[in-house]
Amino acid sequence: MRFALLLMLAAVLHAEDQYVAAVRAFADTALAHGRDNYGPRHTPLFVDGIHFETREPVRWKSVDGRTWVLSDLGNQQLFFRTLAGLSALTGDPRYKQAAADATRYAFDHLIEGGYLVWGGHMAYNASDDVSVFAEDKTKTHELKNNYPFYELMWEIDPRTTKSLIENMWNGHILDWSTLDFNRHAFPKPMGALWKSEYKGGPVFFWGKGLTFINAAGDLYYAAAMLSQLSHDPEPLVWARRLAHRYVETRNPKTGIGGYQFSQAASSWCDDVGNIRGDRAQYFYAEDFPGHLVVEGTLFPTYGSTPEVHPRIAMFVLGEILGAQGQEFTQWAREELTAWGKAAYRAADNSFIPMLTDGTSMEGYTVRKDGYFGPKGRVLKAGRAGAQDFYTYALGYRITGDPFLLEMANRIRAANSFEKGGDPFALLGFLELYRKRKERPLLQAAQSVGGNILAAGRFHSGWVKFDSLEPLALLHLSAALQRRSSAVPPYNGGSGFFSAAYGNLGNKYDRFLYGTK
Repeated sequence: MRFALLLMLAAVLHAEDQYVAAVRAFADTALAHGRDNYGPRHTPLFVDGIHFETREPVRWKSVDGRTWVLSDLGNQQLFFRTLAGLSALTGDPRYKQAAADATRYAFDHLIEGGYLVWGGHMAYNASDDVSVFAEDKTKTHELKNNYPFYELMWEIDPRTTKSLIENMWNGHILDWSTLDFNRHAFPKPMGALWKSEYKGGPVFFWGKGLTFINAAGDLYYAAAMLSQLSHDPEPLVWARRLAHRYVETRNPKTGIGGYQFSQAASSWCDDVGNIRGDRAQYFYAEDFPGHLVVEGTLFPTYGSTPEVHPRIAMFVLGEILGAQGQEFTQWAREELTAWGKAAYRAADNSFIPMLTDGTSMEGYTVRKDGYFGPKGRVLKAGRAGAQDFYTYALGYRITGDPFLLEMANRIRAANSFEKGGDPFALLGFLELYRKRKERPLLQAAQSVGGNILAAGRFHSGWVKFDSLEPLALLHLSAALQRRSSAVPPYNGGSGFFSAAYGNLGNKYDRFLYGTK
């Protein structure tokens, strides 16, 4: 019996070393070949990714044909979490220090108008040592589902971190009384900020901004983290108010909330931008008489499955804030429950496209070209996958809600996660294991981890440093060591850069890495 236990322990340690070794090799390559050694000035910054065989950096083509070596700190926050976690598990401080050095340099050299040069539409061009921006978007600040590593930023420089978050809110919020905001922001003089007056009022009002929840998530996450780090309660008050605006959009029949809580009269509806207004009204309202049809009543508004990242961030905030974060946990739990009960179809493991009042839109054929087009597109149910499994597993682990467990198990049963290498599946199994302590769940996570290693997806070809696989493998190793708290949590972040690329029009940077 003792010999068998020793063999089991040896196997666990071998697997654990294997995972850490793979991440260490990834990080060593990034440190050796992914630094900014381009242009006249060499800096501690990282480029966004490299080709692991040729060591060439990822490059972006501007509209006039110039080449940019992209370094977008907003595209590296998962990577920095990985580096910090690797230092924690190995005891080697070089990795976290590299993340700190890059952040410190950005604080000293890459702040313009109160904003970091980062996010969806701004970056640093390491080949010319200048900041660049999306030529089809203008120089605008945007974070959407980035959820930066504020703990590291605060450790490096609390004053600058505080200023960055305050400038985000000051620039993005257009009307503090209603919390109308836009996903894009430009520098402006500092206003009353947390001392502003809030009135609230009905949702789906006509405002000036596009109040996307994936942009709101970054705002309420930042404000809540500022309160946690500074011990100032005021930002948290506003974080709760903004998050609650989406709770107010919930339809009483289904409990499903909206992707937006306002309408924007300036939004373009058609391909040339001649028709402006609420795009859902333009595309769908005439075919659904008697129903409230606005962008905030479409489910899911974009893609074919629900937007999980802001809810992941809410669950993580709930844990970080403790008693002060109970509302975030509850609101996320309620939303996931509503999705599962009103929109999920177990027969084919899918989420049904609908209005938030429960009216199905499945099979609807789009009748117009433009934003929700093209004409002839048929709305189809979206298959629940690894991100959904992980989100429900996370919610169950934090709340203990049996329905969230039921949803996680349904999604798992309809897929073959153990046979694939999706990092969200790995993290989902770990969440269930942390709650239930059932050995097969840990073994399932190890199966996914082994598949990730076998595929070599973050060790070959074009690799984005901000990949989730390395962080997921560190969490697997930490679970095997019973040191889960040593590795920074995944918080829903997924950085991106979006701009006009050469003569191809607007592109997202993921196409550079061979992903859609």
